[in-house]
Amino acid sequence: MTQAEYMAVFTNRLGKMPMQRRQEIIEDILSHFREGAEEGVPEETLADGLGAPDVLAREYSAQFATERATVKPSPSNVWRVIFAGIGMGMLNLMFMLPIAAVIFSLWISLLVTGGALVLSGLAVFFVVLVDLIAHLPFALIVYPTVSIFGGLCIASLGGLMIIGMLYLGRWLGRITAKYVAANVDIIIGRRKQNEA
Repeated sequence: MTQAEYMAVFTNRLGKMPMQRRQEIIEDILSHFREGAEEGVPEETLADGLGAPDVLAREYSAQFATERATVKPSPSNVWRVIFAGIGMGMLNLMFMLPIAAVIFSLWISLLVTGGALVLSGLAVFFVVLVDLIAHLPFALIVYPTVSIFGGLCIASLGGLMIIGMLYLGRWLGRITAKYVAANVDIIIGRRKQNEA
């Protein structure tokens, strides 16, 4: 495979990433070909030394996804890392995917529960407040002061739950990104050992 053929496949499979990062990676591969050409090594040998272009592109994409998820562990970034790892053939990650899905589902349900507590607590607060001001005939509020403070307590509890879940989500995202990054490093290391 010539340099032009290799680079065509490699750049096509590189995936979505910022243009500057993409150019740095492409320049790194091109420098490999330039240095080899200066030493008189044929392009085909240099291309074989890099390995399959689609595999190399997946490795770079996985590394970029793990760096991004480590810096900003949003749910979308973490899922990108997981799928990039699966694309590299991480068998142990496929076994971990159901566990990650259960943890993510539990996290989402607790986040939604916190939101529901906030809304219900605020609803109680405002219904009691409107009843005190407008004297609604259908409201059966026996202790309005207790109901006002109870509604505020429920809303506060829900707010604390949401804040806790956001911090927990960030922490889980970082752990997942580090786990996948470790697997990517292991796969890349094994591939380099096999090539040597």
